[in-house]
Amino acid sequence: MDKHEKVAQIIESSSATFHQAFSGLPEKKRNAVFAIYAYCRTVDDAIDVHHDIERLQTLKKKLKDTFDGKVPQDFIFEALYDAIMAFPTSITPYMELLDAMRDDYYDKPIETEADFDEYCYKAASTVGLMLIPVLASKSYKDNSKKLKAVAIELGKAMQITNILRDVRDDLMNHRVYFPKDIIEKHQIKIETLRTGVVTAEFRSLMEYYIDKAKEKYQVLYENIDLFDKDAVEATYTAAKFYEGILDEIRKNDYNNITKRHYVGKFRKWRLSKKIKKELKDKGLSE
Repeated sequence: MDKHEKVAQIIESSSATFHQAFSGLPEKKRNAVFAIYAYCRTVDDAIDVHHDIERLQTLKKKLKDTFDGKVPQDFIFEALYDAIMAFPTSITPYMELLDAMRDDYYDKPIETEADFDEYCYKAASTVGLMLIPVLASKSYKDNSKKLKAVAIELGKAMQITNILRDVRDDLMNHRVYFPKDIIEKHQIKIETLRTGVVTAEFRSLMEYYIDKAKEKYQVLYENIDLFDKDAVEATYTAAKFYEGILDEIRKNDYNNITKRHYVGKFRKWRLSKKIKKELKDKGLSE
């Protein structure tokens, strides 16, 4: 099994949604996207799974060496090197993701909406910024400012979705990612959430963030024409599949305290048909 097959295996086992959405990309782009995802997954796991700050430091050194052309003997970084050679990019978002995981390790408090926004940027907008040079390679040079803004909003939308999806697991791990001032504004009691009771106040909080995330997804949909033709459907599909998690939470009366929501195969099939129609209506698909 070569390096590209190995990174593909990582995304297949850890994110069926992204694997399904991006598997149809041309080989060069698919390998790059999967390599970037494998890097991000490995960084996340260093803290979320292994709780190991030293492992994070090791990854930081490997990353710097890779961008300097001194590629370590590690299939993830070998595949990542191929990606950044094929689609030149900046090391900055890769480093910022490491910063986000360091903040997680030290339980950096999220006191305000600004803190929350910064966390979402570092944890997920960075991933969007990594992917943009691959998925919008033809227009990136002339539209880099606009594309970066799209990537930032999409990343924040996906991170909010992650947080809403993972409320149950985060509560079990004594984590709360919602900003303290918003929790107080909605009169949420964390002790009540731990009992599994979905209150009117909690529904209000969920709806607030669902609306916020959906507004950010819309930024991508309105600018999807900036992406390479061979990446439009994959990118649009990944966003729509992920946004679907929010609809599942709504449909289940906001009970993400005792249940982790996901988009099932039948729902993805229906979404895929809808996506093709929407892209055709935009003149971006046959």
